[in-house]
Amino acid sequence: MCLALKPIQDQFGIKQIIVSTMQALSGAGYPGVPSMMILDNVIPYIDLEEGKMESEPLKILGKYNFGKIEGAKFSISSSCHRVAVSDSHLEDVHISLEKKATVAQIKKVLSNFKAEAQKLKLPSAPKNPIVVREENDRPQPIIDRYAGRGMTVTVGRVREDSVLENGIKMEVLGHNTVRGATGCSILNVEYFVKKFKM
Repeated sequence: MCLALKPIQDQFGIKQIIVSTMQALSGAGYPGVPSMMILDNVIPYIDLEEGKMESEPLKILGKYNFGKIEGAKFSISSSCHRVAVSDSHLEDVHISLEKKATVAQIKKVLSNFKAEAQKLKLPSAPKNPIVVREENDRPQPIIDRYAGRGMTVTVGRVREDSVLENGIKMEVLGHNTVRGATGCSILNVEYFVKKFKM
């Protein structure tokens, strides 16, 4: 979610986020969720996850000033669900923007986004960190989780939210064990080696 929020925050500012997550079984680790609990089921609670979803993005999207992190100033309300998907988390994200933006502007900002990893041409960095899908039924874990070798975040169903002020809503999909864990760790090492000539 943070990768998809970054270009939106930079361009339009964010006041508030409401997010519902549908998180893969692999996110539970080993031994994970018992099979008889998840078959034909959705578990509407993940221990400690909602607190992390509401605090960690503020750190990630905050600013580093004089040796400490100043968290981003927007608020987040989250609901987290465990679903019967092997890998990748799908998030339904509703955003109240500081500056009004059209759906086309949001899609353009997301599609054109390049992070420092792309500018440095790091080996693990995907060419496009964010891909915007136009189909009504995308992104889907089984189809989109390996976009950019699992390092690309796929966004779809970008549309207006008529309830929130300057509201936009969208679906965000990321591979939790590649982009969210192993692959991102490798990318961090590549970044430090190149940036600091290690």
